[in-house]
Amino acid sequence: MTPKILFILQSLTETTTTVRTEKIITILSIALITMTILVTLNIYKVYQLKKEIKLLKTK
Repeated sequence: MTPKILFILQSLTETTTTVRTEKIITILSIALITMTILVTLNIYKVYQLKKEIKLLKTK
């Protein structure tokens, strides 16, 4: 193969790898945000339940 074709193939490979990496980073970022939101909601639910238990104990 000529150097020109090799350069084009190398450029295509690098571009494809970069796009895949960016997609993976995007997917992982969305997953991290989703998990953070779910954990926050669960912590809030636990807090509310503790308040309710405390209220029921005082009755």
